[in-house]
Amino acid sequence: MEKLKREIKELGESNARLGALIDYLANEKKLMASKSNHIFMLDMQDYVAALNRLAPSDSKVSVTLPEIKQINRLLTQQYELMKLVQRDYARLEVTKNLPEDLKIDENQKKHLRRLQVINQLLLQDNIFFQSMLDAKKISGNIRIGEKKNWLQRLLRR
Repeated sequence: MEKLKREIKELGESNARLGALIDYLANEKKLMASKSNHIFMLDMQDYVAALNRLAPSDSKVSVTLPEIKQINRLLTQQYELMKLVQRDYARLEVTKNLPEDLKIDENQKKHLRRLQVINQLLLQDNIFFQSMLDAKKISGNIRIGEKKNWLQRLLRR
């Protein structure tokens, strides 16, 4: 029982770190200029909010620049923790040794399974996102310099 509480708490703290990291990245204008990156960040924010319902955390975390590459590690850690929570909960449920504050209904069990699937999909999307960061393709459609009018472009050809 204590192990289950500890795992839920650890899942909440991991989610708080991921949430802080996503909030930091979502505020980067160069990064959010790309539509695919913007959609990935929105998906990550939705995932963090949904996981926060299952494992709430009130800890405040700050993020530094080198931690951007930690998304993969955090998502993998969360997946493993969700599997452990699911296993430990099932064990306690079978032994009828489950306290009232840890009881979850069928909807919450389905929610946990859906979060595991979403977690795996985000891990796959993260591979592309990290490659975009590595290739420094985060500039998006930002134009540097003066925009030329149609006559200047025509005469240049």
